[in-house]
Amino acid sequence: MQTFSPYTVQHLQLTEIDNISIPDQNQFFIFWCGAIPLGHLWFTKSGKITTTQDFRLNINQSIEAAISFYSEKYSHSEHPNLLQFLNNYQYRELNKQLNILSSELKDRNVPLSKYRVSVIVCTRNRPLILKRCLESLMAADDGDIEIIVVDNAPDDQSTREVTGSFQKVKYILEERKGLDIARNTGARHASNEIIAYIDDDVIISSNWIDTLSSCFNNPLTMAVTGMVFPVELQTEAQVIFEREWGFNKGYIPHEFDHRYFLERIDTGVPTWNIGAGANMAFRKEAFLLAGGFDERLDAGASGCSGDSEMWYRILAECWNCHYIPSLYVYHQHRSSQQELKQQLFSYMRGHVSALLVQYENYQHKGNLIRLYKELPKHYYYKIKRYVLNADTRKNANIFTEIKGCISGWLFYQSNKNKRTDQSFPIPDELKKDAHTDSETLVTVVIPCYNHGKYLRESVESVLQQTHKKVEVVVVNDGSEDDTALICSSYGERIKYIRTERVGLAAARNIGIHISSGKYLVFLDADDFLYPDAIETNLSFFNNNKSAVFVSGGFTLTDENRNPLPTIKPESILSDNYLHLIQGNYIAMEATVMYRRELFFHFHFDAQLKACEDYDLNLKICRHFPVISHEKIIAAYRQHGTNMSADRSLMLTTVLEVMQRQEKMLYNDKERKAYKAGLKNWKEYYK
Repeated sequence: MQTFSPYTVQHLQLTEIDNISIPDQNQFFIFWCGAIPLGHLWFTKSGKITTTQDFRLNINQSIEAAISFYSEKYSHSEHPNLLQFLNNYQYRELNKQLNILSSELKDRNVPLSKYRVSVIVCTRNRPLILKRCLESLMAADDGDIEIIVVDNAPDDQSTREVTGSFQKVKYILEERKGLDIARNTGARHASNEIIAYIDDDVIISSNWIDTLSSCFNNPLTMAVTGMVFPVELQTEAQVIFEREWGFNKGYIPHEFDHRYFLERIDTGVPTWNIGAGANMAFRKEAFLLAGGFDERLDAGASGCSGDSEMWYRILAECWNCHYIPSLYVYHQHRSSQQELKQQLFSYMRGHVSALLVQYENYQHKGNLIRLYKELPKHYYYKIKRYVLNADTRKNANIFTEIKGCISGWLFYQSNKNKRTDQSFPIPDELKKDAHTDSETLVTVVIPCYNHGKYLRESVESVLQQTHKKVEVVVVNDGSEDDTALICSSYGERIKYIRTERVGLAAARNIGIHISSGKYLVFLDADDFLYPDAIETNLSFFNNNKSAVFVSGGFTLTDENRNPLPTIKPESILSDNYLHLIQGNYIAMEATVMYRRELFFHFHFDAQLKACEDYDLNLKICRHFPVISHEKIIAAYRQHGTNMSADRSLMLTTVLEVMQRQEKMLYNDKERKAYKAGLKNWKEYYK
């Protein structure tokens, strides 16, 4: 068996490659163009690289993927193909051209708005390591940040003392032990739009905060991760971890979207490939949409995977996660074999627990396939290689990993369906009176999936409102018709965004996120508003200032807008929850106008295939006053492709929505209304 020799971590710019020769010791090279990481190379003194030509060739192979990516990214431009410089070993010219392209990229990615960042460092009994982390944060280029240290169940005052030596750092004591408990506590105390997490054994790069500002330009992006480099590789445990388990997810940016999720849902979505919890950030809305970290996971509980399970929920709710290599930090890997064994045990324990939690939350069978089919197959072949391979160092931790898997399964069985409430406090703004006037901006969100033939009518009905301060947001939910062309004809008169097919609920949530209005209306693309709809609902807010949403009446029309018989609307000014649970008196979502502050503390449930509006409205009026009036607001167009025509789907879904309410019934009056509602729905959808 070979004696272990440490590796020196060496960072090299492209312009420095010409000056290096074959090293006389083990080296871990990381290659850069300015602040853009391009690739890495393990050089082992006793390895196969013996000539300068071999050395240069291996360098090229290590950075070729990144160079190809940036070259293809600008293939439409007049810039030369970057690969020609790489293949000719012209590193200085390659550096020059790549710098030009990266400058253009930076200009294109100027933040649409300057996001303020809250950085959360969760720590426990590691004051010296924490001090180095905080020093790197204080030295960041952008000092306009909020830094929060969450001291998790400490044994002494040392963390408080270290934190106190940094003037700008906020100290939070969390007495309950658990990393994800600490993460949630930090998020609740964060005051900025972006909530970033780094581990206490991380040192950030000087441009880390500044880079974060351009990471959230895509309104669909709810989470961002970045590169994690090793600080040192001086021990065998550190080398094994970096080679086999490291946080490095590659040198090419990757957008993990709903298509990525759907393509892998049947076999298990590998969210562990999205990044590392040591370097991640979220929009604050992500915690409202997906909930906080599951406190059964990660250190202090199952051991790991609280980060990947959170990313899973974000993707499942139809939002994006973005991996960006140029958002990089440096991590101090554990140095001893015993620490490595404990880490790998925790990794697999947490991984198995997370797969079961994900199945618990969403019933996606791919998680069980990963657990009961793919993992056993993986370890079968790993054990086989271990037996046949004379050098067993690489696979020495197999049985530790397997023990972790078994422990994770047992842990979940003891903690199934015990997820604690991770909801975040509802904003104080909702306790204040509503106020509207002629200058109040109202956003109308119009999701559209292959309803282009109706869309123009729908948009025009909004633009022609008597209340003039109106914003139109069209969410093209993967349409294959002329929806995009119709929207382009309006230019800047409407906001437009295209998504993969995410469904009505998620499309509405996306529309909320890119909207600006103080009040919100959701209009389906095949329906339309009457000219005074917005003005009418705003007036009811002024007369009912405590209401958080107002709903009105509607008419039915056929495909050509000819009127059809319609049930007369009624005013309901109190006990709205009792009325709504007995039957959806609102019936048409476009008649509802919401106060913006409701979202995303409440949101449309993307897991529901129908009745997502009924589910939302029940949840809201369970907690807040709402009113309904008799004035006609909108028209519901009946045609052959209405979702409500699928009576079997509607009945199944509405009963699911009702069952969600059952556990929240307070008294006999509510339970009686609930039973009446079940009976009414079953009769309605016979």
